[in-house]
Amino acid sequence: MTKKTKSQPQEKPWSVLIAEDDLKSRAQLVKALHHRARCTTVENGEEAISAYRKSLKKRKPFDFVLLDVTMPNVNGFEVLKTIRAAEEDEKNASLKPTCVIMTTAYRDSLMEHYNMGWDEFITKPVDVKALAGKMQQLMNRRSL
Repeated sequence: MTKKTKSQPQEKPWSVLIAEDDLKSRAQLVKALHHRARCTTVENGEEAISAYRKSLKKRKPFDFVLLDVTMPNVNGFEVLKTIRAAEEDEKNASLKPTCVIMTTAYRDSLMEHYNMGWDEFITKPVDVKALAGKMQQLMNRRSL
């Protein structure tokens, strides 16, 4: 008689902050990533900055931040500036940089801001296979 063992929950190697004001888009991203990532979701840029700062205080920054470009109040570019400034702060210098993927329906407006420090972008509606591929490529580059 063979003994059945319970399968262990699969380790989710990535921690991801999803900043997206559209509920459907946010749910789509979580669904696409739930099998490989621990997802934290926020609805706007202010919440994204708060969640990011909390991760720094814990010394466990997110591996990825998926940023909607056009959120109300504080947009994705302003969140990106905050993230990159925090990474330059000497007290955070020992932490690995966060991979930032911008999400937008308007690719042209994003390209105007390429030099702001985002790592990758994906257009909406999000192709989840393409997103997962880009994320894996970024992680592979990071480990080199």
